[in-house]
Amino acid sequence: MALSRRNFLHSSAAGVAALTIGRGVMAQNKNDQTELHYLSVSAAARLIKQRKLSPVEYTEAILKRIDAVEPKVHAFITVAKDQALAAAKAAEKEIMGGKYLGPLHGIPFGVKDTHYTKGIKTTVATPVLANFVPDFDATVVARLKNAGGILIGKLNLPEFSFGGETPGTNNPWDLKRSPAGSSGGSGAALAAGELPAATGGDTSGSIRGPAVANGVVGMMATSGRVSRRGIAVISWSLDRVGPMTRTVEDNALMLNVLAGHDPLDDSSSDAPVPDYTRALKRGVKGLRIGIPKAHWFDGYDANVMRGYQDGIAVLGKLGASVSEVDLPPTMEVVDQMQRIIRISEAAAYHEPFLTNHQEQYGKSNVRRDVEAGSLIPAVHYLRAQRVRKVFIREMAELHKGVDILLTPGRPVLPSGQERVKQNFSRPWNVCGFPAIVIPAGFSTDPAGLPVSLQLAGRPFEEELLYAAAYAYEVETKWWEKKRPEL
Repeated sequence: MALSRRNFLHSSAAGVAALTIGRGVMAQNKNDQTELHYLSVSAAARLIKQRKLSPVEYTEAILKRIDAVEPKVHAFITVAKDQALAAAKAAEKEIMGGKYLGPLHGIPFGVKDTHYTKGIKTTVATPVLANFVPDFDATVVARLKNAGGILIGKLNLPEFSFGGETPGTNNPWDLKRSPAGSSGGSGAALAAGELPAATGGDTSGSIRGPAVANGVVGMMATSGRVSRRGIAVISWSLDRVGPMTRTVEDNALMLNVLAGHDPLDDSSSDAPVPDYTRALKRGVKGLRIGIPKAHWFDGYDANVMRGYQDGIAVLGKLGASVSEVDLPPTMEVVDQMQRIIRISEAAAYHEPFLTNHQEQYGKSNVRRDVEAGSLIPAVHYLRAQRVRKVFIREMAELHKGVDILLTPGRPVLPSGQERVKQNFSRPWNVCGFPAIVIPAGFSTDPAGLPVSLQLAGRPFEEELLYAAAYAYEVETKWWEKKRPEL
């Protein structure tokens, strides 16, 4: 039976209070909803489905949170308040009419401002596209909307996604530190409670780096698993799009919607898409987890390595078999290979912009990098692609002996200087295999900054990564122990 909005809203207060108290979130009494903005997607979805939480009320709470903390965090380029409230009212009407679409129905989300959004500016954080308003949604945006999601706005990034930092956005755990990049706005908004779900793009670690820096979950699925149609390009053969959330279950819920063949994307895979949430409780018993030998971690921050060693111990305790592995010889040159491919392909994408709008580029290094890419001889690009094939073959061989390769999520704390042999981000863009990063605790010196684990696997085996990530999350519960103080 459809309820009136008054009844819908009346029942939501008790439902949220009960849930937050049960989760140990800072609810003071039955009417205290101050932590509504920190609900997980799965928790909010249960309440919405039960008609204990109105999508309108939830969206209003998210917008209120944005108003409160955005002056400190600066995660957004555009907040589409009017469109979001209109979509929330439509979702509420559908649900009250018995047309519940699934776990993302009525859930607010944000997207990186590389994603085309019909009728809303897509600036890619560059003066070149400052007034660009697409006439269609990127496939990932359309899929989230079709699942009933409420688009809140567009998230900040470095110009054209170039760079490992996100100028103008602050890390909620320490506002003087970087949220990393290029999906820094997505990571910061999640950590700050401005969104329960977001998307990012990953060419050199740009989902995973910000997920680590902001203490959230980021999945870079297998190349071709998620459509790139309607996404501003860095590198056609390296770019990937994926979900960013605060919990592993929420991430799996998002990938359920984002994954799948797109006939309008030539790079899209037609491999069957499972229900990723079904794998969550599989556990890690019997899984073979490989770890690189110690010399690969020379120069890594001690806080990072402490979290990594603790993570190894937890997964072993849960039943996984953990052993050292020899990484392939091409791992020594994979970063150079990736850079040649990335800037060569970026130069091709930017050619019309350089021809017609070269004076409009911002103060970043984008123009320098793409002009450098245009000077790389074809023989070097082709040689890099040939070495890439060898690397893919060698990584496939490695994974015959292990199901998952485990590394730290990032070598350093937010704003730290990397001086390491390998940061274990770019290799998975090059080979196209999936990788997920998950929170693994907090630093002690300095105190309170997030550290993470990265789990990488075989192509189209995201289910195993989710299973291991979820088992670790349930055992450690890092995601629910601490919030940024804003």
